[in-house]
Formats: sequence, structure tokens, C-alpha cells
Amino acid sequence: MNQGAFKWDDLRVFLEVARQGSVHAAAKRLKLDHSTVCRRIGKLETLLSMKLLDRTQRGIVVRDGVQEVLRHIERMESHANSLEDAIVGSRTTAAQLVRMATMEGIASCYFARRIPLLEGFAQNVQIELVSNPQPVDLSRKEADIFVSFFDPRLPGLSSRKMSEFALFLYCSKGYAERHDLPASRDDLASNHVFVDYIEELLAIDAVRWLSDVVRPQKTRFHTNSIIAQCNAAQAGVGIAMLPTFVAAGVDGLIRVLPDELSTKRDVWVSVREEQGSLGRIKSVMRFLTHIFEKDRGFLMGETRMLSD
Repeated sequence: MNQGAFKWDDLRVFLEVARQGSVHAAAKRLKLDHSTVCRRIGKLETLLSMKLLDRTQRGIVVRDGVQEVLRHIERMESHANSLEDAIVGSRTTAAQLVRMATMEGIASCYFARRIPLLEGFAQNVQIELVSNPQPVDLSRKEADIFVSFFDPRLPGLSSRKMSEFALFLYCSKGYAERHDLPASRDDLASNHVFVDYIEELLAIDAVRWLSDVVRPQKTRFHTNSIIAQCNAAQAGVGIAMLPTFVAAGVDGLIRVLPDELSTKRDVWVSVREEQGSLGRIKSVMRFLTHIFEKDRGFLMGETRMLSD
């Protein structure tokens, strides 16, 4: 085996195929064509004198005896990322991208409104904010940071609870005028209509929050979008269970039985362990820590609007 013949580009291709479980997906992510990926994998197998991957019904998987090789390549990637971070960080004008993925509501209604504060923690960092209704796989490098409403508890991830937020029932003033506000939980469940998620499209159990407080007999409108739920409630379609950051500032929405019926969810922030020491990641983590602490009252529904 000629060790000098190893090239990082070939090792990186193998690493990406292992993560994606698909040559096609790896090629797309690396911006290479399918044949180039196959050729580089074949070249690496020849140099190592061993087969690296198996094709199964679940996709392409790393062979049992190759896991230690993969771990070494992952450590190489971590060193390469640190080197890139140091080089980019030394160029004061160079922008550093950090991709953060989370759910639609908190992405659009909270983080997007807090981005101006990022400059105080990382002047040269740019956030790519991805809204995704499903859990994001950081091991496949779908994002650098994943903000979720649950603890992913996956190997290779560093996750911590960073905040929490409250949810209340909301309806429009027009709905309240037509139907009257419910006087009790039983009145709410029996005599009022709701808007909610489409059950079979839910990929995250944590967003099944309406069932925390009521089992409605009538649901008039279903959607996979929390923004659409908010808009429907504002239009008078029915009562919706909304996070504080979604309902805040929406004209005409009022809370329904707020002293009796509410729930809350935790906010977890996860990064890949090998990326946790990177400067750009640490800067964004400090930014997130700051805004969650600053906005605790808002997120828990104690104040109606974001502070300046």
C-alpha cells in the first residue's frame, strides 16, 4: 500500500458516501458527477486493498471492518475544518457561513427578527437559516447547528437545552364575537372549532401540542404550517395552539383561557462534536445563548413583544 498515494479529495468522497448512504446524494452534495464518485471510491479501495462499502436495501453502508478507517477520516476532516476556520478567521473581511436548521415558526417569527444582534457576537459570520419540518441529520452535514424542541440524543452530537417557550390557545376577536369565548375546558372541547397540524405529516412528536390541553371534537382546518395555522386563526377560522413567538404582534389575536390552559416546550441546540470548537460555531452559540436569555419573558408569554 502506497500511503503517499492517498488524496484528501478521495477520502472526503468516501466519507460523504458513508454519511449519505447514497452515491447520488453524495455526488450532489460534493457537486461531482456520479461516475467521478464511483471512480474515486474504486481508487481508494484499490489503494487500501479492501472493499469499503456494501449495497443493501437500506442503501450503501460501511462494511463492519472499515469503521475504524472511517473514524480516522472523520478526525482528518475535523482537523481540516479547524485549519479552514483558522485561515478564514485570520482574514478580517472574509465571511464565514454557518447553516442553522430549525422549525418554520421559530425560524421565521423569532430567529429572523433577531439576526441584527448577531453582529455583536460575530461580525464576519453569516447565518444560513433553514426551515425544515423534519429532524435534520447533522452527521450528513445537512446543517452546522440544529435547533429543536427535543433532545436528539444521537452519537457524535453535542446537545444542550438552551431555553423554553410557552404556547397558548388563540382566536381572533371576530371569532370571539361570533362564538363567545369558552367558559371552561369542557365548553372549549365541545362547542368550539380548531385549526391544527395534519397528523400523518408530523415528523416531530414535540409539535403535537394542542393535545396537551384539549381533545377537540371539531377541527375545521388542517395544515402542515404553523404560520398558516396562525393566519387561519387570525381570519376567524378557529382556535389555534400557537407558540408565543408566532402569535406575538399578530393583529386581532387574543388568548383563550390563558390562566388555565397553556403548555411549554424545551429548546435544544445541537452541533457535531468535532465542530464545537470552531470559532464561527462558538460565536453563533454565544449569540443564541444571549438572545434566549434576553428574551425569556417574551418566549414564556410574560411579555407580548420582543425587547429592543
